[in-house]
Amino acid sequence: MSRWRRAALAHSHPWRAWLTWRASLTARLRAHAPGFRVEVVRQGLRLPHEDEWREVGAGTRSHVLVREVLLHLRGGPVVMAHSIASVRDLAGPWRSLRGLGSRPLAEALFSDPEVVREPLEHARLDARHPLHGRACALLGVALPPLWARRSRFTKRGRPLLVTEVFLPRLLDRP
Repeated sequence: MSRWRRAALAHSHPWRAWLTWRASLTARLRAHAPGFRVEVVRQGLRLPHEDEWREVGAGTRSHVLVREVLLHLRGGPVVMAHSIASVRDLAGPWRSLRGLGSRPLAEALFSDPEVVREPLEHARLDARHPLHGRACALLGVALPPLWARRSRFTKRGRPLLVTEVFLPRLLDRP
């Protein structure tokens, strides 16, 4: 498994600007290039990955709500977003997750004054990490190691973990 870090990245790192962006990634993508859209690829109850369950206070064998989407620009996917919340919070602070559909989660998070974002972490995910495998499966191709970032959002003390996996196409010039 990859280790998630809060350490600073070198200024010359090609993914630095994306990995360290604190505001809404959705807003940044919309400003970056035309054709933004959200494609929901999976939403339902699943077991969390080994490096996730503690982040939302779930037991290792407790199901969580998993929402996975592909964020598209210029007609193709550029980010895979993977969000999880404890099942017990779906009737409480994170009940709005159930009805998002193809609306961006970021719009709900960044417009709610009750939501607090914790510090960002980043990691380079290789074939040993399940999110790397999921990205390869969704795109139908083998991919090199992928950079990702994640952070916990809390609302009324309850966590939601959002992980964003950056796909190579994002750095392609329009």
